[in-house]
Amino acid sequence: MNTTSSFSRDSRAAWLLAGVELFFSLSWVVYVIFLPELLQRGGVDKRYLPWLLAADQLLFALADWSMGVAVDRARAALRRIGPMLVLLSAVSALAMLLLPWLSGMPMLFLLMTGLWVATSSALRAPPYVLLSRYAGRSSVAGLAGIQLLGLAVASALAPYLGMLLKGVDPALPFLFSALAVGLSASALVYVERLQPPSQPIVADAQPARVGAAGRRGWAWLLLLVLLLAFGQQVHTAINAAAQFRRLADPEVLPWLLPVFWVGFSFGLLLVDRLVRARGTLWVLQLACVAGALTLSVAAIAVSLPLLVLSQFVAGFFWGFILCALIGFAVERGQPLRTGRHTGMLMATLAVAAMSRLGLTASGAVAAGSLLEWLPVIVWGLVAVFLVRRGASSE
Repeated sequence: MNTTSSFSRDSRAAWLLAGVELFFSLSWVVYVIFLPELLQRGGVDKRYLPWLLAADQLLFALADWSMGVAVDRARAALRRIGPMLVLLSAVSALAMLLLPWLSGMPMLFLLMTGLWVATSSALRAPPYVLLSRYAGRSSVAGLAGIQLLGLAVASALAPYLGMLLKGVDPALPFLFSALAVGLSASALVYVERLQPPSQPIVADAQPARVGAAGRRGWAWLLLLVLLLAFGQQVHTAINAAAQFRRLADPEVLPWLLPVFWVGFSFGLLLVDRLVRARGTLWVLQLACVAGALTLSVAAIAVSLPLLVLSQFVAGFFWGFILCALIGFAVERGQPLRTGRHTGMLMATLAVAAMSRLGLTASGAVAAGSLLEWLPVIVWGLVAVFLVRRGASSE
């Protein structure tokens, strides 16, 4: 009975956080859709758009790490972090609500954007810290997979929202996004209260001492995260559209681009069982090798059905990779560095997005076939490293 109730509580927490992830991700989608129009209202040249988005990602990276450190300190002092996260989310929602009204004042608009991005970090790394409290009773990778379904759904809906919101006044979508984020953030308090009183955080628990080898290992892991996330960013944001245009009518593109994220969703739902059976490192090795091979198939596909299948499978293995990486971060952060480690992981993902945006802004997208094979190369290099690392540790 205890096992059943524990599983129900853990999965309920993960599904609630999936809702938070969904509304946060949708708010970012709405922001990206309307940002060109808002910049135009303020007289800002559209060529600065990629650089502004890249700056947003840099701010995300800094805020993610800072938020992770703050969460660890609060937990070490036995303070509840839910109310703090809800307060920051409310500030984030208010800042987003004001963005359309400040678009005519570029400096105020940019300052409010910075405030929105910085406070939004309360909805990125900290929810995984809340989930990590259940790590002793359930797989972190599995719970993270449920939570990431919110990101998957938002990413799949992005092309449709782009069509649906075309010509709409930004004020209304920003209002609904702000309200949804503000209200859903209250789930953070509820999730924290789901933590059983029999499993408190020990006040005098000290993080394990990490030697030079451990720090080097963590630095290597973050480098691998950066390469994998950069490859995924280049594939989904640049290459996928070009690959589909090669074989399909551009008008059906919004219906084809979500295929990657549909596969991602299936991967999230299945990763837990495989991690439990074979371990996180084995899953990461498998996903990187299979993912690199699948991306190569997408690059050379000569038929639309084959391309659709390869996009689906690539997304499937990206789900495995992301969940496995979160599992690694949480595992290395126990007992009192979970926030710091998950914050650094989220910051690395933001740096990968910033790098891809910088690539776009610099005009390197015109590199053609070289860019199309870039995700295959970086995923392949990571796969070789992980396989060799696994073989040497046996």
